[in-house]
Amino acid sequence: EPIGLDLQQVPGIGPANARILAEGEGDDKVETTHQLIGKFLMLKGRDVTPIEHCDMFWHWLAAKGGNAGRDNVVLALAGKNENFVPGV
Repeated sequence: EPIGLDLQQVPGIGPANARILAEGEGDDKVETTHQLIGKFLMLKGRDVTPIEHCDMFWHWLAAKGGNAGRDNVVLALAGKNENFVPGV
């Protein structure tokens, strides 16, 4: 299924989490699913394991203030990205 722009298509993101993610400025502001995928990929460093990568994304979401559904967001992004960027 194609990836749409609406953040609420991501499991774990409802209206409240979408609002929280859209807060901030510059690179910290996430308003679309594509931007969220970009943020996920930006956290992947050369020597970062997949588990460390998911933990980093989880902590980034926590720092943004998204509490409910955070685990589901991480699992959804990791799974989707594994399809088109294996090993992430």
